[in-house]
Amino acid sequence: MSFAGIFLLVSFISALSILLLTPLAVRLRLVDVPNEARKCHEGSIPLIGGVSIYAGLVMGISLFITPNINSLTYLLCSSIIVALGVADDIRNLSPKLRLVVQSMVAVLMMFTVSGMYIHSLGTMFGFASIDLGVAGYFVTVLAVIAAINAFNMIDGIDGLLGISSLVTFSGMGILFSLNHDTTNMKLTLILSVALIPYLIANLAGGVHEKEKRISKIFMGDTGSMLIGFTVVWLLIQGTQQPSEGSGGNSFSAATALWLIAFPLMDMVRVIVDRVLRGQSPLNADRTHLHHILLNCGDSKQLALLKISTLSAFFAVVGIAMHVSEVREAIIFLAFLMGFVLYTYRVSRLKKKFVQ
Repeated sequence: MSFAGIFLLVSFISALSILLLTPLAVRLRLVDVPNEARKCHEGSIPLIGGVSIYAGLVMGISLFITPNINSLTYLLCSSIIVALGVADDIRNLSPKLRLVVQSMVAVLMMFTVSGMYIHSLGTMFGFASIDLGVAGYFVTVLAVIAAINAFNMIDGIDGLLGISSLVTFSGMGILFSLNHDTTNMKLTLILSVALIPYLIANLAGGVHEKEKRISKIFMGDTGSMLIGFTVVWLLIQGTQQPSEGSGGNSFSAATALWLIAFPLMDMVRVIVDRVLRGQSPLNADRTHLHHILLNCGDSKQLALLKISTLSAFFAVVGIAMHVSEVREAIIFLAFLMGFVLYTYRVSRLKKKFVQ
């Protein structure tokens, strides 16, 4: 089937699941209830965005990707992640339990698919390629946990997680296409298309009865964890697994950092800030970039526009350096410089608000 067929069918299944699940959300306890601490929205919002994306994803993979050990393992691992997310959205599981299950999924992924772990960092630190050996298994577990939680952490205002994910998947899709990796390119397309009905309902949906031409929904931990796991799966596919089309990796580990630059930079900055203040890195607070922009007087729409533009800029820079065949060490150095500049600018915004 053509790409147009993928677009129509996957988006239809995702949209249909939203329509079917919305009236059942309260009965299933898949709703987000506002509180005074961090959740300031109005009314109880269905947490079904992640489930709708998963429905479109399963349909897309079943019809458009040839079954093999890779695709079946991805479906199994993502199903476990979705089950964990649904349980967390309903019962608010402890952070430790979530980390344990996420680690188990990483182990399942590594030992089911040959080579499906971060065994090389390429030449990002110099001329010689860095082989991690056995340490690569531990690095992979940390990467899975980091990616899942990085995307979970940015889910703070309407549209932010969806658009940031769309930027990342689109960037990877371009690089997979340039390397003639059709299978992974199709997976990025399926994920991107499955996100669109959610984004429409999340950004255009209403809470009150008079606004309910489209009911507003949230992604929930189900969606953020599914997206985070899928991102790290595709990044490992792109940097560690030579594609059948060209026989080489689709992009370098250094380029991969640019594709997830905003979620990664913001997560690292927030965790370091919490540790320096003597707090647990797992404790939620209001120090993410979107919180800071809102505190500085930006509307939610303006904050979304600013961060989405920044996220797209990072991805474009990474792709441009890859296409221009810039050395991996230079790409990595540029990323570090970008992170320092990002941290500096955000810290200035924080001080401006405090003053």
